[in-house]
Amino acid sequence: MKTLKLTLAILLLAIGANAQSGANYLSAMKKGLAAFQSDSSFAQVVQSANYFERIALAEPKEWLPFYYAGYCNLIVAIDTKQPNQKDALYDKAMDFAQKADKLSSKNSEIAVLMGYITFMKMAVDPSSRAMSMMGEANRYLDLAIALNPENPRSYFIHGQNTFYMPVAFGGGSANAKPLFVKALEKYAKENITGIEPSWGKERCEALLSQCK
Repeated sequence: MKTLKLTLAILLLAIGANAQSGANYLSAMKKGLAAFQSDSSFAQVVQSANYFERIALAEPKEWLPFYYAGYCNLIVAIDTKQPNQKDALYDKAMDFAQKADKLSSKNSEIAVLMGYITFMKMAVDPSSRAMSMMGEANRYLDLAIALNPENPRSYFIHGQNTFYMPVAFGGGSANAKPLFVKALEKYAKENITGIEPSWGKERCEALLSQCK
């Protein structure tokens, strides 16, 4: 009987510790997202990238910290003023995305992020990279749509990539417009209340307003 009581006590302590750890993780993620969403300055995005990287190291079984570390590094790469630093930052963003993918395979959000990163890395040197990387970016986005047809970011990033591609390659605002419209239809149905990805709507609306 004493052994049974001791076992139950240890089990209850373990459950309590896990619950506390889960609560701390969720609180840390919400804090990081609140800071990132309230201030989109370059300095804050750099801080957010480092913040989510620290959470990822502390919670190596959770995919979302790796995802947000990748997303923030992507934004840092886009906004950096030093062209020679962009490749390294895009590679770092992809490394985090791939780590997230290992933890949560067949995840539409991660596929979108990979497609976004690949297109932006291609844009660093389109003359030498477009032939190989444009198709790769589109394959990620096609996969994202196949995995979750209701994910608005799949259509938004597909539209954004199309918007910035030359018309000769199937790009341009006219070809991007239907994708933006569809993305906004999906955004209207989206109801994210936790720490799942929810970005993109405002940018999608801004690009749609530039389409003919």
